[in-house]
Amino acid sequence: PAEKVVVMVDDNGKKKLTTSPALWKTFAASTVSGMVARTAMHPIDTLKAKLQVQIKGNYRSLLSVAMHTVRSEGAVGLYAGFPTALIGSAPASCLYWTSYEASKKAMFELKFMRDYPSVCHFCSGFMAEIVSCVLWVPIDVVKERLQVQSDLKTKYRGNIDAVRTIWKNEGWGGIYKGYGATIISFGPFTAIFLMLSERFKVMAMDYLNVKSEKEVPFWMFVCTGASSGAIASILTNPLDKAKLRLQVQRATLSQGAEPLFHYRGFWHGLTSIYATEGWFGLFRGAGARMLFQAPSTAISIACFEWIRARML
Repeated sequence: PAEKVVVMVDDNGKKKLTTSPALWKTFAASTVSGMVARTAMHPIDTLKAKLQVQIKGNYRSLLSVAMHTVRSEGAVGLYAGFPTALIGSAPASCLYWTSYEASKKAMFELKFMRDYPSVCHFCSGFMAEIVSCVLWVPIDVVKERLQVQSDLKTKYRGNIDAVRTIWKNEGWGGIYKGYGATIISFGPFTAIFLMLSERFKVMAMDYLNVKSEKEVPFWMFVCTGASSGAIASILTNPLDKAKLRLQVQRATLSQGAEPLFHYRGFWHGLTSIYATEGWFGLFRGAGARMLFQAPSTAISIACFEWIRARML
């Protein structure tokens, strides 16, 4: 499809020009951005998962998790589940960004959405998460079980063995365990992140006094991506924590071990964390999540926006 220029009015009544790129350009930019972000930030993601899965507070900080992991598993332990994350990130990122762009383009046809683009970006982000989770959920299930298996005493020999074991013992239910929980947790995260990112981008263009995204420097995209990702990650940490625990608890059950958690569903998990661990428990791991999401979203959206802008 051809590129299309859309006149958009931001929330302060200012007109902005935005370009709806050809689909192949979104494919190319999203593939590179997704793989680069996953490669750079996977060790922090592993530490975040270990922090969130604990109940008794065995880890005091991100540093203590890192030291324990390296001592007991070696540096390779930081990259548990990495092959699955890397290979899966390319098609999943493509689906994520193309869904977002397609949703945004469709919603801009409505006058209300053109007048209030922040609402449009929020809704488009949520829609992108719903669609892309068809790929992200299986990737996360395998990745997260490998990342925390030393803490849960499960036994997967590697990425391929994890996929085979989950499929053999649990079928589609195991592969897509926590799909609804992922939508509930990452839907708001993605919606907030993309809404803020688009808003910060407009503010950056005003600050730099430029009229085209192509004139925005790479470092500015890094700043807008990191800021929006950090805010969204902290606000939605309790949702992510309940989702992660729900996804990994089935691993211990399927292998005959006593599970650390006994959650009947997402909301039961969320309320149980609050009841047993309090507000601090809900936000334990928020710092690690922010340390993962802020640079990850910064790298992802900076690469995506910068590469795509040079293709326009």
